[in-house]
Amino acid sequence: MRPLLEMVQLSLAVPRGEAGFWSVIKDLDKQGRPWTARDVSNRTNTARQLVTRYLRKLRLGGFVEIVDQHENSSGGLPSAYVYRLVKKPALAPRLNADGSELPESAKEQLWRAMKMIKLFGMADLVVACPDIPLSTARNYAYALAAAGVLSQNGHVFRLVKNLGVQAPKVLEAKLVFDPNAKVVVGQSIAREVGP
Repeated sequence: MRPLLEMVQLSLAVPRGEAGFWSVIKDLDKQGRPWTARDVSNRTNTARQLVTRYLRKLRLGGFVEIVDQHENSSGGLPSAYVYRLVKKPALAPRLNADGSELPESAKEQLWRAMKMIKLFGMADLVVACPDIPLSTARNYAYALAAAGVLSQNGHVFRLVKNLGVQAPKVLEAKLVFDPNAKVVVGQSIAREVGP
């Protein structure tokens, strides 16, 4: 058993989701050799089917290509495709199942606006991001203020920590906490909170 903070840091250190897959794919590609879905799956501790689904979208979008096929020694199992990167954007491509790019998310739009405006109220965010509901903007701003990314004075927010290009994600985690030993028992499960 580990202390709560150490357990949360440990769990979040493993790349997960499509952004995690992308960082591993870029790292494997830098090594100068083609790679497989299994290579990505092993480094992310994720089911290979999830990686394969993302690789299919990347292939359809023109970001990766199949360069070889490993024959599987186990009878009846499909062979493994070997990939290489074709396009290498810094951030993970967000793609539909058909490989077409998804529009910028609400949090990405809000984060970009917050970085540009720097000092704002909710009305300013609504004007900058007209397609985003006020409740979404409010919830995101309050979450960032609680984390110390924004400072808040009444209804006015100010950006105090520009964390970079990628929008900060608001996560919720399910933990089993033992108050007797003051440790998290088992593995925590975190997921991003919706818009």
